[in-house]
Amino acid sequence: MLDKWATRRTGSLRQKVKSVTGDITVVREMAAFVGNAPWYWSEDDFDRWCEVIGVQRNLAVATQRKYQSAIRNFLAYIVDNVKFKNDVRRQYGIDLRQICTSENCIPHVHERELSVERGFFTHDEITLFFEAYDRAIQEAARFRAKDLRPLQRDKALFFLLYACGLRISEALDLDTTSFSPNPEFPEFSHYGFVSVWGKGSRGSGKKFRSVPVTHSGLPALLDWYINSVRPKFLLGVDANEQALFLSERGKRLGVSSLEARFKHGLELAGLLGKNLTPHSMRHSSVTHESLRFSLEAVRRKHGHVYSATTQGYMHISDGMVNEEVNRIITSQIDRINSK
Repeated sequence: MLDKWATRRTGSLRQKVKSVTGDITVVREMAAFVGNAPWYWSEDDFDRWCEVIGVQRNLAVATQRKYQSAIRNFLAYIVDNVKFKNDVRRQYGIDLRQICTSENCIPHVHERELSVERGFFTHDEITLFFEAYDRAIQEAARFRAKDLRPLQRDKALFFLLYACGLRISEALDLDTTSFSPNPEFPEFSHYGFVSVWGKGSRGSGKKFRSVPVTHSGLPALLDWYINSVRPKFLLGVDANEQALFLSERGKRLGVSSLEARFKHGLELAGLLGKNLTPHSMRHSSVTHESLRFSLEAVRRKHGHVYSATTQGYMHISDGMVNEEVNRIITSQIDRINSK
């Protein structure tokens, strides 16, 4: 793969040999660090490697960006190569995928202006999405379908992603012990805060944050999943497994499985083709929470270092602005009339 990549760049693309050789060295370094072939790499592997070059090696930001770009471009090349994709799928049963995104790479100065806007759920679409799960769960229970437990797990997983605005890696890293009470809201029981290790900035490594639960329906859903659904995934396997979200084999759920299940959820809701990905849950969370809380509260909840990053996640249409203005004016009129 590296040879083909190098030949293409120095041949048809006429790039400098020195530049290509440097990028190949970076890819080999990443492979040595992970200890596995590129088709086994994950976002967490990339984050750990970025922490090494940023924190331990203390490379300049521009150098870190260059290294990240090398990995990103190499993966883009092999993911788009039909022969490579088919060979890897046939021999290893794995789909090649891109693990470098705008969320885990240091951005170029003008990257935000040039990037394509991410998809997000409107209020109606997010309601439709979870209502589709309710219907599918009821139908699966009625016919005792094999998909019942996965559907129940998926509803809890994706609602947690949306309600707390978590990154995919953050949600999949959660354990059953990742929750704590909020003394201000005892009715939330043990599920007042979610403890996560999130992405740092500029290679700083993962950072801990405590995410407040702001949706009243989430605690009951989590309690139901942990006590009634999750134990069914542990039958016949290690009962000491601490991972919150489990695969059908009783192991921690992986990224590829989550992405496949999310696509299944979109199919159930009739939302395929809407440019929606699992990360759209985080965009939707920021967008919808911005209509309830201040920008600073939304920034802190979602673990952004800068308010500008939070604003970049917001997808506020004219209709949403008009709805907010009308709601505030109506409440003011109601108070005046009640006097």
